[in-house]
Amino acid sequence: MESRYHKLQFSMRLSMRRPWNLPYFPPAIALLFFFLVLTAIFHQDYLRAAKENNGLYPGESIFSNERVDSSIEERDKTLPVEGGDTQPKKRPVNSSAVVPPAVPPSLPQTSPSPTLPPAPPAPLSPMSSTSTEASGGYDYSRPVPAADVAVTEEYFADAVFIGDSRTEGLKMFGGPQNATYYTCNGLKVDTVFTRPVVPTASGEKVTVMEALRQESFKKVYIMLGINELGWAYSELFINKYAEVVEEIKKNAPAAQIYLQSILPVTAERSQSDDIFNNANIRRYNDLIQQMAAEKRLYYLDVAQCMADAEGNLFSDASTDGIHLKKNYCERWFDYLKWHYVPHNNWE
Repeated sequence: MESRYHKLQFSMRLSMRRPWNLPYFPPAIALLFFFLVLTAIFHQDYLRAAKENNGLYPGESIFSNERVDSSIEERDKTLPVEGGDTQPKKRPVNSSAVVPPAVPPSLPQTSPSPTLPPAPPAPLSPMSSTSTEASGGYDYSRPVPAADVAVTEEYFADAVFIGDSRTEGLKMFGGPQNATYYTCNGLKVDTVFTRPVVPTASGEKVTVMEALRQESFKKVYIMLGINELGWAYSELFINKYAEVVEEIKKNAPAAQIYLQSILPVTAERSQSDDIFNNANIRRYNDLIQQMAAEKRLYYLDVAQCMADAEGNLFSDASTDGIHLKKNYCERWFDYLKWHYVPHNNWE
């Protein structure tokens, strides 16, 4: 009887032996290994999808506002108040940084730009200043020069200003009061098509583009770009900006379109911010000026009257390093009065 019992026990051990002499893994370790394999597979598919979608991940729009701190207003939660002052959020500041003294404004011609990954969209072709000069026409590759005589405020009665909180400050603290303003805190080159910000007579709000289709203007002043500095690729910004001006030209083919340079920020703000800094602003302004030359639009280098010798916003121009005080909004308006294209120079 005992012999039969031992034989049965031995046969049961044989039947429970693992095939191919595989090592034994506890169930928890086996499940963890299986999960890691699946994660690696899905991550590769995710990266492949992002590469095929111009560097963006599935579900993210090319012009998504959720990419980073996408606007100055969203990051600081601060808006201009009466007199141009603001209540900024406290930021860590490099205490060793010294703000350069204010001197007669002039922007440096060259400045280092941060290295960005190559952008999938095709950039605009290099601008050429010789073509316009050779043809004897207006040189769109250069900023609008100062005129011999300044215009009065009446000149802006048929003008519309399109922009973000900085242009909103111009409206409130020193800009032409007879002009039309399509402005909104955080406005961007993509949201002019999608965000209802312009009130109508019925009390409803429409987008900037919808409002432009309903009105007629002879002059269009645009300043956009500060809130787009955090976009993944600068080419996405300038290509969308090009769509904005093309739509405006289609709706108002006889209007003068002025593209204003993005105003700089103070040295203190620039040194403490990896996105909203003057190196990025200069890089975007180069693209805007290039587009103006390509599309035969007027480029206004408003930053010229706001910057010190280092290209930084004057330290006394703002309390938060970005939004202008009243006296600098008035300086902005004075610049516009002196920089315009007379009717006899239209093409």
